[in-house]
Amino acid sequence: MMRLPRHRRQISDTNLLALTDLLEAYGMAAVKRDELRGQPVSDPDLIEEYEDLCQRLEDDVLAMLANVSPRTIR
Repeated sequence: MMRLPRHRRQISDTNLLALTDLLEAYGMAAVKRDELRGQPVSDPDLIEEYEDLCQRLEDDVLAMLANVSPRTIR
């Protein structure tokens, strides 16, 4: 929700397990990416892989939000 401030309300109001799973996966990937960035000696290819993963997950969240039916919103 921090990365998508325009969508915070929609994210918090949407009751979809798939969205929850995507947000959880993003959180885990972002934590790992940040850990890798903080290491004194890290693999730039691995960091890039996690950055790409985080971006793909964000894109998936946005795509899902664009297709959410009003029936799935509290």
